[in-house]
Amino acid sequence: MKNIQVIISAIFGVFILLGLFSFAGILPKPGADKIAQTKGTLILWGAVPKANIEKTLSGKFTSGYRDIHLIYVQKNSDTFANSVIEALAAGQGPDMIILPNDLIVRFASKIEPFAPITYPERQFLDTFIQTGEIFIEQGKDILALPFSVDPMVMYWNRDIFTNGNVVQPPKYWDEFLTLTPVLTQKSESRDILQSTISFGEYRNVTHAKDILAMLMLQTGNSMIIRQTDGKYAPTFQGNPEKKIPPVSEVFRFYTDFSDPLNLAYSWNRSLPQSKDMFLAGKLAVYFGYASELSDLRKKNPNLNFDVALVPQVRGVTNKTTYGRLNGLAIMKTSKNKPLASYTAQILSSPEYSADFAFSLQTPSPVRSVIAKGTTNPYMKIFYDSAVISKTWMDLRPELTDGMFERTIESIGSGKEKVSSAVSKLQADFGVITQ
Repeated sequence: MKNIQVIISAIFGVFILLGLFSFAGILPKPGADKIAQTKGTLILWGAVPKANIEKTLSGKFTSGYRDIHLIYVQKNSDTFANSVIEALAAGQGPDMIILPNDLIVRFASKIEPFAPITYPERQFLDTFIQTGEIFIEQGKDILALPFSVDPMVMYWNRDIFTNGNVVQPPKYWDEFLTLTPVLTQKSESRDILQSTISFGEYRNVTHAKDILAMLMLQTGNSMIIRQTDGKYAPTFQGNPEKKIPPVSEVFRFYTDFSDPLNLAYSWNRSLPQSKDMFLAGKLAVYFGYASELSDLRKKNPNLNFDVALVPQVRGVTNKTTYGRLNGLAIMKTSKNKPLASYTAQILSSPEYSADFAFSLQTPSPVRSVIAKGTTNPYMKIFYDSAVISKTWMDLRPELTDGMFERTIESIGSGKEKVSSAVSKLQADFGVITQ
């Protein structure tokens, strides 16, 4: 009996000491961690227009989370990466960034992954569309939570199609081979007056790199893969069994439209930028992003156009388009990582993702938001495009842009055969993966 009394007295003594230590500030008080996660100031950097972000932050977020002071700083998209790196080096970096998909590799070592207990992979897969999985690093670390997606779509000029007695836009790429002679108009000196498709060149094709990437992704070529050892390697291969053509066929198809001797001839380097040509009503189809809709309307209110899914490779089962993806990432240098993690989860939740999508006029990357559907005819196409969107591991975007351009230039000028030019492109990709 005395032993039991001694044990009980000892237990009470421990609790009394813990209470005294907590009161004295030696130990944290119960709930202190929770308070730290939901209260404080955070700095968020991104290249997304501030007006689109502030519209949601200054309203719903500020009123719903009064203890979180979130400051958004807009940076120039062209210098965003360098701005963040320089700020981190000076010890003045942000707590969070809106991370573009083409900067994942460059920033991976500077990002604090979301802890599995905080955001399990199963929850990520159930919440976000498939293209968001590019933010899941080898080893299942989640580097960022998808914030926005901007899929590539096909804008088409209804007047040009109507005047050519063409009822609907093409659903497959091979349709352009017979469509181009119908819709393209040339002068007696063979100058192109009206074009069907702006393929074949690089410098005057808006989003040329992304269009080529889309074509390669559609044929099952991811260009660069992450191996089991964590290293990267180029992959340019076809699959005859699945009717997937090799990469050389992608470039041959693309450059055929700038060959004056080809029946599909529809584009050359003397023409304006493809977006400007479309706005002028002289280009039948323009491959651009969902986010460009309002800009197209604004720049030419009288342009009679519609939007459709990008064409697919005939015989390939899985539909694909290219998509630009942004994610919310936490910097390792942040002094309040728990609060940053908590805030990122709020901003990427269905409720807030829907608000940001509405402000940006792009689809949400959240499955449940897309599943609700829309009555907007344009947004319906954007939603469908978001679901099938893919992207790739662009290790050095500032270098790969030049690599793609050199490949197209060498084929178009006749300096190299398609197979040789593509082999050099693969070799160049191999260099940047080292």
